[in-house]
Amino acid sequence: MSITATASPRLFAGKRGLMLASILFLNFVVWLDSAKFSLLNPFWSVDLHLTTAQISSVTASYLLGYFPLLLLAGIMADRIGAKLMLVICIAGVTVLSATMAFVHTYEEMWWRNFLFGIFFGFLWAPSQRLLSVWFPGALNARATSTWMSSCLVAGVIAPAIALPLANHLSWRDAFLIVAALGIPALVLLLLFTSNKPEKLRGISAAEIATIQEEHRGATVREKLTFRELGRALRSRSVLTMIIATAFATTPTWLSGPWLPYGLITLEKVNPDTVAWVSPLIAVVPVLFGLVNGSLVARFFGGRTRPWLVAGPACGVVGFLMGVVLDNSTWVLWGFFIGAFAFLCDPMFWGTVNSYWSGIARPEVTGTLNGASAAMQVAVGWIITDQSGKWINTAVEGRAQLNTVWIVGAVIFALAIVPVLLSREVRVHQAVASKAEPAAQPSLTT
Repeated sequence: MSITATASPRLFAGKRGLMLASILFLNFVVWLDSAKFSLLNPFWSVDLHLTTAQISSVTASYLLGYFPLLLLAGIMADRIGAKLMLVICIAGVTVLSATMAFVHTYEEMWWRNFLFGIFFGFLWAPSQRLLSVWFPGALNARATSTWMSSCLVAGVIAPAIALPLANHLSWRDAFLIVAALGIPALVLLLLFTSNKPEKLRGISAAEIATIQEEHRGATVREKLTFRELGRALRSRSVLTMIIATAFATTPTWLSGPWLPYGLITLEKVNPDTVAWVSPLIAVVPVLFGLVNGSLVARFFGGRTRPWLVAGPACGVVGFLMGVVLDNSTWVLWGFFIGAFAFLCDPMFWGTVNSYWSGIARPEVTGTLNGASAAMQVAVGWIITDQSGKWINTAVEGRAQLNTVWIVGAVIFALAIVPVLLSREVRVHQAVASKAEPAAQPSLTT
């Protein structure tokens, strides 16, 4: 399959740029809330007197609420509209972040996290649905990769915000302060986004015409029927790629609770030190995400599958190096687990949205992203819930976590097989004034 786009305009130009900025800020705020929860594991787990099994159970409860809503929100984004889904998301996440002030037991933490996961589920697929409609063709790979970086940058900034607050005030204060960011995120969403470019207040006719031209003559509809959504799921390549997404980035959920646990609880690293070192490590996948879209368009003939394979391959290497380096300097250990392995996120999720647009059509990306993310989080819930049982207390230091990283590496590797079984989609960065409509992609050899 092939997607052809006109010469690339700037991502942040015009009203489309404001729409993208509002989506990036919204995703940053929501992912910041999620990132600080895992990061503050050493604080709330001690305060609530939790065992390692309870830590993994609490973390997994969020995923249990998260994964069913991913598919539902994706379908609703295609049927009702993506903007409403995002309004529900930021409103719910902001309120639940503030309610952390009232959590004092394991049971309360479990249910709070479960409910948080439900509202978090309204974020992923609707965001990608809007990007597919507003940024067609090769431009979509750039927009999606930039969006992925906005999610990852939360992990870069979270240590600098959350750890000092928790270390010098309390971990509950960290949640309350970040909750306030949800208010401007909601305002920007309401003012600068719409389900279709034509519906955004103040957008010029020229900008609308440019976006329609980038769709190469295809009619992009705001809502689809259930029959049309179901038709997209009949493709073998769609099904194999959904299976791939179940494993491709899933092991990164293991890093959330156990990377800070290994550094602060087992290695006894000062939280203030982790607060300034962690961003330097985590910035690596963020920076890569900013160029991933351009790399996809320019290398391997515009093929998407090489990048969809390279992502989980980086995860395999990163987690296995975590095992090999369990007795080395903690900075190097943290780099491979928290940075090199996390290259899977911009490589895979920054590319797969372009794959969906090419193998199907932009209007069904909400459903396809929802289905794939639901599979990913469902597997993530299972392994995170069980991961507390894999801690080997018979050994010393970070070696206690080796089984966690080995299981993660195996799961990363499994993702490569269904990617190779899926049909190729090419993303071309070229001017083609008389190209085939995007809704009728051509076969490539």
